[in-house]
Amino acid sequence: MENQLISVVTEDGKEQQGKVIFTFDSEEHSYVLYSLIEDNGEESTEVSALRYELDENGEMTDFSSLETDEEWEMVEEVLNTLVHEFSNDLTNYFTITNDDNEDVICEILHRFELKEYGKSYILYTFADEEEATEIFAASYIAGENGEVVDLIPIDSEEEWSAIERELDFITEK
Repeated sequence: MENQLISVVTEDGKEQQGKVIFTFDSEEHSYVLYSLIEDNGEESTEVSALRYELDENGEMTDFSSLETDEEWEMVEEVLNTLVHEFSNDLTNYFTITNDDNEDVICEILHRFELKEYGKSYILYTFADEEEATEIFAASYIAGENGEVVDLIPIDSEEEWSAIERELDFITEK
């Protein structure tokens, strides 16, 4: 899972990269929550929001500012919900982009290592489901705080067998 970056024009007219944090749709518009990437490469702690359209390739384009107090209130409510839901344990959630180019929040159910493959793995499900109906597995690269930085496909049948043994072991507990 690679960080999605966008190019935005700041209030002073400067073009700057932003890291996409979350996208969502209302009945009328699509919105992106993002943080700016500073000149030194560090990510800003401030979160900003813009409207956007999708081009023919499914890429975000035509960014525009929020225009009404109602829009700002709605965006703030979404942001507050995200912070409330995920601030307690951000390392157990991550976002993937599905085949329809929509962001899907995933919840990590279990982390483990398989020394014979020299990799770390996660078992995860979609966070918006009441009960985990489908469990997915992937190898992953962890960030400084244990967060999922990138998912790595599982290469072999032997690797899948070892993962299935781990799943069987934890479900027997």
